[in-house]
Amino acid sequence: MKKKNRPMITTEKKVKQIMEYYYMSPSQMEAKEMSLCIETVPQEQIEVWRELNLMEVVLDSDSLIFQDAGECFIDPLDLEFIQEHQIRTIYQISFEAGDGKMVRKIMRELIEKKGGFICSDTETFEPIYGLENMEELGI
Repeated sequence: MKKKNRPMITTEKKVKQIMEYYYMSPSQMEAKEMSLCIETVPQEQIEVWRELNLMEVVLDSDSLIFQDAGECFIDPLDLEFIQEHQIRTIYQISFEAGDGKMVRKIMRELIEKKGGFICSDTETFEPIYGLENMEELGI
């Protein structure tokens, strides 16, 4: 008996679109302190590595990662921006674009409690996102 040729079924893998920004705040804080400000997701979805000063928030598509980036800025123009805005805490944040809505909620919560803003990885750090334009983040 001869087998019939069956059409091959393939599933498309969704290509992840990772977004990267900086969270800057005039408040001095470690990842653990930041994690306690987040109420949008259960604490079981938040993991902190104190030795790395890193926080991971597990979301639907991927994780929202906060990685300490305070020592990454040595350029005089960057340092001028940081001084001008009285920045004491800098985290590089990354997330999958599909989680944008939840990331905006988390960041709104964090900024309301600890201040600061989110900025882009550009020479001028623009566009900059605060509470007034948070809905534009990751779009």
